[in-house]
Amino acid sequence: LTSKQGLTRDKRELGFNEEELEAFDKILRHPHGIILVTGPTGSGKSTTLYTALSELNIDGVNIVTVEDPVEANIDGINQVQVNNKADMTFANALRSILRQDPDIIMIGEIRDAETAEIAVKASITGHLVVSTLHTNSASSTITRLEDMGIEPYLISDSVIGVIAQRLVRRLCPKCKTIRTATSAEKDLLEYPRDMPLEVYEPCGCQQCNNTGYMGRIGVYEIMTITQSLKDVISKKGNADDIKKVALQEGMHTLKMSASKFVIDGTTSISEMQRIAYEQ
Repeated sequence: LTSKQGLTRDKRELGFNEEELEAFDKILRHPHGIILVTGPTGSGKSTTLYTALSELNIDGVNIVTVEDPVEANIDGINQVQVNNKADMTFANALRSILRQDPDIIMIGEIRDAETAEIAVKASITGHLVVSTLHTNSASSTITRLEDMGIEPYLISDSVIGVIAQRLVRRLCPKCKTIRTATSAEKDLLEYPRDMPLEVYEPCGCQQCNNTGYMGRIGVYEIMTITQSLKDVISKKGNADDIKKVALQEGMHTLKMSASKFVIDGTTSISEMQRIAYEQ
């Protein structure tokens, strides 16, 4: 998923279900604001960012990126490489880019308070800003911005959506084995105990180099910022408060999304547990 040539892909290949696809499209339709993609290194954030950019890359739209490094070239987009030795930091590059008045700005990563502040100001003054952060969940992304010194009212005014993500390995379709789920596993998957459930396990064959897995798929937690979330953010609610409201507004956590992949046989319980405990 993160190979250089394969960074831009059709949004349907990312692993979104229909509901997530709809939420992704809705967030991208905003004319201005900040969209944040978050997760640890190697969770497929760049692929999601580049896919979002290719969706937004239509005639007449001026898109500029600031990256360290530029991970893949996209036709029709002006991409700027950060160069700290030449004092071309994220913040300095952003300042010069804003003078060109682009419609959309992609920032490879918000690493410091200065970059965060410029990103927020840019989004409030009519630009769509897309970037990444290293946080474990959608709700903790908001509190990370507060930790960087951004006022809660500015965060609630600027952030329009947060996509937290992980990659799970897909079970090899040739050799995966089936068994009945235990009661404890049903509880973990939030599946009714009185309903029969079969789950799949990795086995290993020539096709998958005896790993039991082939390829990976994205697991997502998409938090669309609604009025209720704006209210809790502007009142400086903590990550748990924000998560509680987001769940009421229909957000699915990473664990909930991964559970669906276990139930439909795409991945194993151990893969789901691996990402569920990172939160």
